[in-house]
Amino acid sequence: MELSSAALGPLLNLAVFIIIGGFISYKIWRFRRSIMGQALQILARSIVTGEGITDEEEISATPKSLSSMDSLYIPRIEKDFPEFSWNEWRSRIQNAVVLRMQAIDERAPELLSEYPVIMKEVETLITNDSEVSSGMAYSEDKLEYKNRYAYKTVVSGYLRGAGACTIHAQTSASYERKVKVGTKANASKESDSGWKMRKIQTVFHTELVYVQDAEKTQGKMLGYNCPNCGAPVKGLGSKVCPYCGTGLESLNIRVWTINKIVEDRK
Repeated sequence: MELSSAALGPLLNLAVFIIIGGFISYKIWRFRRSIMGQALQILARSIVTGEGITDEEEISATPKSLSSMDSLYIPRIEKDFPEFSWNEWRSRIQNAVVLRMQAIDERAPELLSEYPVIMKEVETLITNDSEVSSGMAYSEDKLEYKNRYAYKTVVSGYLRGAGACTIHAQTSASYERKVKVGTKANASKESDSGWKMRKIQTVFHTELVYVQDAEKTQGKMLGYNCPNCGAPVKGLGSKVCPYCGTGLESLNIRVWTINKIVEDRK
């Protein structure tokens, strides 16, 4: 039985509708599976339900990531220095990082007597407490390192020069400090609700230096700046900064020394 023209028209329209609908559904399906589509879905769900939104507490509970180059540099270091033990120095670096935080928090630089170069730097931080705090990345009234902890330490770089070798390390750590929140009016006193303790996740950069031949370093103390004014120290035997007169500690020769510990406050 042949279909009449009256019945054929609606069937053709239905077929066209099904084809167009199927094409649109396919495009939507492809878009939802794309990176942009998934991102929009997450954003929409976050706006409606709050799901997927990371709050400050969750961020502060996550240790900072490190740029580990252990597999590349540790074999080279151990080849150049067969008696060097990275496991031992990793523990020493982490202890030094925590000790530095403690020395600043307790205003006791003498805790770092084993690391005279770091001790000088901490003495300067404590002396210029208010000036240093005003330039920090976080809003704080003073330098504080409460509930301090070091998680992990990795080698991030290794430089072997003619007269000295330098190992660059990174340590992920955390501590707590009192920070300002809300309006300035509410944060006028530490007892106000405008202050709260915040957990800070951070990274400390450390340098281990081994001076083999002072003469081949061209008189320069690698990676060492005056702890008071920041001017580069030109000589391994320099006892006083030529710019501000601050007393300096020289590096030991043929001994691995923790020469620098700097917090990455970004």
